[in-house]
Amino acid sequence: MTREDVDALAVGGTILGGGGGGWYETGRSTGVLALEIGKVELWGPDEADPDWRVITSAALGAPTERGNTKPMHFIRAALLLKEAGVKYDGLIAAENGGHNSFGGWVIAAALGLPVVDTPADGRAHPTAMMGSMGLHRLDYKSVKAGVTEGSEVLAWGSLQSTSNVVRGQARDMKALVALARDPVPVSYTREHGAPGAISQAIELGRAHMKAEGAEPKVKAATDFLGGELVCKAKIAKKTLEARGGFDVGFITLVQGKDEWELGYVNEYMTLEKGGKRLATFPDLMTVFDEKGEPTTSATLKEGQTVYLVNVPKEKILVGDGNRYPEIYKPIEEALGRPMVKHLAGYLRP
Repeated sequence: MTREDVDALAVGGTILGGGGGGWYETGRSTGVLALEIGKVELWGPDEADPDWRVITSAALGAPTERGNTKPMHFIRAALLLKEAGVKYDGLIAAENGGHNSFGGWVIAAALGLPVVDTPADGRAHPTAMMGSMGLHRLDYKSVKAGVTEGSEVLAWGSLQSTSNVVRGQARDMKALVALARDPVPVSYTREHGAPGAISQAIELGRAHMKAEGAEPKVKAATDFLGGELVCKAKIAKKTLEARGGFDVGFITLVQGKDEWELGYVNEYMTLEKGGKRLATFPDLMTVFDEKGEPTTSATLKEGQTVYLVNVPKEKILVGDGNRYPEIYKPIEEALGRPMVKHLAGYLRP
């Protein structure tokens, strides 16, 4: 990986973050730091040994509550697993996002391990369960290490119970927790993750960065993903509540007499107009500012004019963790909006 790759991945990851996935600035600085520590190799899905065991690295928590989590905490999380006897040969990212696209980079550089381009998801998602690639349906013993300033947690058990532990850590510490978790073979991530999604984010970032001017930048990204520009509108209202380790709220966009509502739980979950559902996660609803630069839900402010783009879920790389109805229950409860009924035919029984 090079500095040019870092810049492109930070941009492409933020676009694919769909409102979440971490901050662009944090991701870029993480990528630069990793290259200063050592070498980062991104192995393609067909280059990596299918029998390699890889752990997932990500930041977990509400984007507005960063706490004092530092790059060293990600290394410490990986070492906690190793000290507990967990064996692994490489790393994968949990998702795409301004920060989380760089999942595993600092660890890889520090420990001399490969990053494999088979992330758990090709877009950002709000829960660790959504990045589990369907492991919760198997007899899988989960292990998660969560680290932030003043707190280290090692949890063994089911996918749900260990997810609850680290989510509680993020909530109690008011921090984005550095998380390392759940070794699986590369062969499993090829089948159930989002192979090639990091490379896709880099190419997306390059396409966006080559364009000049706000609308050409938005169009370049939209065309690359096969999405559509929903509107260029002003944010008339934004609500935000930190709830259960999530940022939860609604954004009202107004353009003339037209009005749209974006519901978000870290990432944008729903898009409605006049009470009609237009898009439902894992559709990729993503927002660009007036300069055509991708943004996160946490940065948006009332009175701001933005571009809203939607990309159908069928046109992006989506991991299997988003394909089970039970995964959506905590999101529906947090947001107060139905989701599963709008995903008929997409979810697995």
